[in-house]
Amino acid sequence: MNTQELFQAVQNSDIAIALGQAPIFFGILAQLFHISGLVLLLTSILLVNLRLLGVGFTWFSAPQLAQYTKPFIYTGLLFLILSGVFMLAPSAALYEPNPAFWIKLKLFAVALFIQFTLYRAVSTNENPNRVLAVTTAIVSLVLWFSVGLAGRAIGFVAA
Repeated sequence: MNTQELFQAVQNSDIAIALGQAPIFFGILAQLFHISGLVLLLTSILLVNLRLLGVGFTWFSAPQLAQYTKPFIYTGLLFLILSGVFMLAPSAALYEPNPAFWIKLKLFAVALFIQFTLYRAVSTNENPNRVLAVTTAIVSLVLWFSVGLAGRAIGFVAA
C-alpha cells in the first residue's frame, strides 16, 4: 500500500467521515487547539532557548526554566498532535500530495528528535558547554519555527 492509498483509506474511514460531517464549529475548535498548542510549545521552547543563549531569564538556571516549562511543552505537543489528526483525517487525500505537508512532518520529526535528545541534555545541565548550548538553542528555534511556517504554507502550496 503506497501513501496515496493509505491517506485515501484514512479519509474514507468511518471516523474521518464522521469528523468531516461534524458542524463547522468542530473544525474551528480543532484549528484553535492546533494554534494554541503551537503557541504553548513555541513560547516554552523560546524561553528556555533564550536562557541557553544567555539573553533572557538569567535569574533562572536553564534546568529550572526547563523544569517550569516542561508541562507546557507536553501540553502543546498533545494539542498539536490530537488536533492535527482531527484536521487531517477528513481530508487526508488532499494533504498527501502537498509538499509543504511532507516538509512539515519531516521538520516535526527532526525537531522532536532534537527536543528529546540534545535539547534535553543541554537544558538539564547546570553548566553546559557554551558553544553546544548556543548551537542547540539556535537549531531548536530554527526547527520549531520552521515547523510552524511549513504548517502555514500547507494552505498556500498547491499539490
